[in-house]
Amino acid sequence: MTTVTIIIPTLNEAENIDILLERILQVREASRLAFDVLFVDSASKDGTGDRIDAWHNRGPVRLLRRQVNVGLAGAVIAGAKATDSQFILVMDADLSHPAEAIPDLLAPLIAGSHDMVIGSRYVAGGATPDWPLSRRLSSRLATLPALLFCSVNDPLAGFFAVERRRVVELPGDVPGFKIGLAVLAEYGSDLRVREIPIVFRDRDFGESKMNRKVILDYLRQLIGLARRRFFRR
Repeated sequence: MTTVTIIIPTLNEAENIDILLERILQVREASRLAFDVLFVDSASKDGTGDRIDAWHNRGPVRLLRRQVNVGLAGAVIAGAKATDSQFILVMDADLSHPAEAIPDLLAPLIAGSHDMVIGSRYVAGGATPDWPLSRRLSSRLATLPALLFCSVNDPLAGFFAVERRRVVELPGDVPGFKIGLAVLAEYGSDLRVREIPIVFRDRDFGESKMNRKVILDYLRQLIGLARRRFFRR
């Protein structure tokens, strides 16, 4: 039997938890996919963990509490190590990723045709309707250096499904947010990747996690990937 865990990193996302889980569990029931949901909380101070705990009797929902903020990538790796599912699906807690796309991301993995499926903003049918032109341009510019390490349209996507072992077996520390990029860069052409279009929405509740540290972590990740790709022997 194919097993799937949805991993959702959280940091102060209490206002989004109920809406998110309602959507995910509705998809689970309608699609008849037998996945479970694992939240990895990084020391939230707004009651996020308690809000998640309240769902334990309403569906297959678990919570892994971490005492420090290890970053999104570290949270995803911790979640992958805390489950024995064959596949994991990673999504944000801020409602920006459409829960209704979950079956489309999982289908190619379950069928065995692909190793990783990305919910892409930048393939035909994908969109970021809430973004002003300035943000669309900055996102595209941020994507350019990542294209040195993979050949997908949206290498910085945070909504993807992949074989769990691909995350667990990543070498070394993965800084920052871009765990999907780390997987793409590590396995390269050995990874059968598919992109499906999604409509990415801006958050309505809570605060964005984008800050100077996130940008610096991304730059640090790019430098680390370059060293591995171009200078390792």
